[in-house]
Amino acid sequence: MDTTILIILGIILLCLVILNYITMLQSSQDPVRKRPIRASCGQTTFGCCPDGVNSKINFYGTNCPTYKPGPGYYRTSYPKAPKQLSE
Repeated sequence: MDTTILIILGIILLCLVILNYITMLQSSQDPVRKRPIRASCGQTTFGCCPDGVNSKINFYGTNCPTYKPGPGYYRTSYPKAPKQLSE
């Protein structure tokens, strides 16, 4: 009687180990868990531009494509890189 109980418990333990292994395989192949975490513009300090894609670099969103400066202010363009001189 003692050996039959040990055999039954061994079979139950083996089944639990196999089920655990199968669930570990399925969770590692889950495409949702493999997706990289992407930062969104909503997680930045100043939030999103009105287009919902770009991040603001300041409170006013002067880098946003739809930014319209108020009267008396001109949008400054960033300086262009100098041309490379060929020898």
